[in-house]
Amino acid sequence: MSIQIIVDSCCDMTPALRNLLRVSVASLKIDIGTNHYIDDEQIDVKTLLADMKAHKEPPVTACPSPDEYATLMEQAQDSFVVTLSSKLSGSYNAACVAREMVLEKHPEKKIHVFDSESAAAGETLVALKLRDRIDGGRKFEEIVGEITEFIAGLRTRFVLEDLSNLVKNGRISKVAGLLGGVLALRPIMGEDGHGSIVALEKVRGTQNAMHRLVELVMESTKDAAAKSLTLVMSYCNCPERAMTLKKDFMEKCSAFREVILVPTSGLSSVYACNGGIIVAF
Repeated sequence: MSIQIIVDSCCDMTPALRNLLRVSVASLKIDIGTNHYIDDEQIDVKTLLADMKAHKEPPVTACPSPDEYATLMEQAQDSFVVTLSSKLSGSYNAACVAREMVLEKHPEKKIHVFDSESAAAGETLVALKLRDRIDGGRKFEEIVGEITEFIAGLRTRFVLEDLSNLVKNGRISKVAGLLGGVLALRPIMGEDGHGSIVALEKVRGTQNAMHRLVELVMESTKDAAAKSLTLVMSYCNCPERAMTLKKDFMEKCSAFREVILVPTSGLSSVYACNGGIIVAF
């Protein structure tokens, strides 16, 4: 039986990872001033970042429409959909509307929409788990239960050098933006367990924040079995920083079997900005 994975374009992937996951992608849209971007494989993230820097007004993003999701859902007998957090985007709701549209015409299909309660690296990690379960021959209903449980325990942490787009678009408070800018403090951010963004700690300077990020992940995984977990790291235009952090995680966190690095997509880059790091495990 054909089972496909559909993700929105906040699921960060390399070309090799995209081939491994064999996903269909529903693209988000990004407007910066009068410039319009479609967040697909052709988007030039460096041009996008430069465009954001040149404009005072914040980028405006739009999730895929229900019709776009429905078109993808109709391409296979059964579908799993993974979206970025419903607290951050309308992507999840659009996918749910599309599910009802498709099932009305094709009641024999099975479609389940997962709210990742995360974004970027977190969405990628959920897609990896899904592919593993599908290829392992699990039944549809078993996969729903296992992935729902996995999402409940999923943890996302990030450190950004520029919080301005998150503040301007109402994703975090202006206080957090002030800390990251005027006061030169770097909040270590995370999800609250339900998909909203919260500040976990405040550290002075980016380098210190990166060190503390590693320590926090170490503390969170200390009780896990050795080599039992995968960490996915999204990085925005800072491959050297990502490689250094990967080395630190592998050396200091015995729970990790592997650390997968993925550059941020267009949508992830809008909020991560230059130098941003997002980890999920």
